[in-house]
Amino acid sequence: MDFELVCPCCGAKLKVDPTLKAIIAHEAPKVVRKFESVDDAIEGLKTHDVEREKKFAASVEAEKSKKDVLNRKFEELFEKAKTDTSKPIRDIDLD
Repeated sequence: MDFELVCPCCGAKLKVDPTLKAIIAHEAPKVVRKFESVDDAIEGLKTHDVEREKKFAASVEAEKSKKDVLNRKFEELFEKAKTDTSKPIRDIDLD
């Protein structure tokens, strides 16, 4: 009275014996190839390298302008705090 099930993580077929509470057989899932040949895989890696370089360059530019963005946000909030004359809410006021 064995039964088979598919592993949700890896997709392998498992044959389980409920009386022994053990896996009797394991069949690994078939691996689908992403590339037909080694040359296709090399081309895929080259395009991946180009994409990685573009992302890195974009992150470097973002880091360069990060200081200016933070300074601008600080200045705006500082001006807002200067003009705001309301008293801050204290914890005791919330009761």
